[in-house]
Amino acid sequence: MRPATHVIIGFLKQTFRITRQEIPYLVAAGNHETPRLRSTTAALEYANLVNAISAHGFDIEYYLEPVGDVGVGVTLVPHGAVFGTGAVTPSRDADINVLVTHGMVPGLEARQHEMGEANLQPGMLEGGFDYIALGHYHEFHEHKPNAFYAGATERFGFGEVGSKPGFAIVEFDGKGLKSVEHVEIETRPMLDLKKISARDMDAAGLTEEVRKRTSDVDLDGAVVRLRAYDVRHGVASGMDRELLRDLQRRCLSFSLEVHAEERPEDMEREGSATAVFGPLGEEFAAFVAERKERGELEAKFAEEFLEKGRAYLTRAASEEPRSPESAA
Repeated sequence: MRPATHVIIGFLKQTFRITRQEIPYLVAAGNHETPRLRSTTAALEYANLVNAISAHGFDIEYYLEPVGDVGVGVTLVPHGAVFGTGAVTPSRDADINVLVTHGMVPGLEARQHEMGEANLQPGMLEGGFDYIALGHYHEFHEHKPNAFYAGATERFGFGEVGSKPGFAIVEFDGKGLKSVEHVEIETRPMLDLKKISARDMDAAGLTEEVRKRTSDVDLDGAVVRLRAYDVRHGVASGMDRELLRDLQRRCLSFSLEVHAEERPEDMEREGSATAVFGPLGEEFAAFVAERKERGELEAKFAEEFLEKGRAYLTRAASEEPRSPESAA
């Protein structure tokens, strides 16, 4: 993975605000921060430049951090080291032992799952640590008396509209873990507006309905989604572009999702109308056509994007290594 340069710079600046106060900063990479190839440099490796410690590879790492007269042992199990890792034991040299890892604990029911996420083995959480800091699940959640998900400090998708972003304050005493407190923080608003059923609407009617849905709502600086279902072919492309541009200016992000389907309940429950994917070239063409229909891509750009995308796919297919069977 290679985030944009400005993202890395922003990360380093904010991290240095912590480390320059001589506060120990240790982090274990999750699935989004882990390179797909072992030969790829992880973006988290830049954290070393500002005296932050990151475990971002495929091995378990351990650090003993002195905090006053107390030795805090921190075992970092990044995403790349989770697979195949069973029991993890705390260090005898530390007064307090903390395990930091990333993945889904057994028995946790999540609304959404991601490709590539790791399932933590039960034995990993049975090692007798004073505290286990869990990542990946974006809600504050107690898995065991000594194992918590701190939750996320921001909402990352519309499945998290009702979530309460924040962080966890963990306190220890002479007996080990004393308390875990979730502290909610104010974040940018995220709004999922009431869906539009557009069966009998033309472009002007859909434009007016979008105007009604957004007229009495405080959208400034918000992340907003508005979905329209049962939209006839050609209707979305005829909508008032000035209205959509104004909404995009007011919002941090405004997304008008246009669907030809008339069963939003089925789509929300099942995730999509079908889980069957056709040839990649056809899927890409459908992707471009759908966004052109919604008005998200200008016609000329859509044609160029489709042409270049097909060329890249063709080139990638020709460069794929042969399987052992075909080589034989």
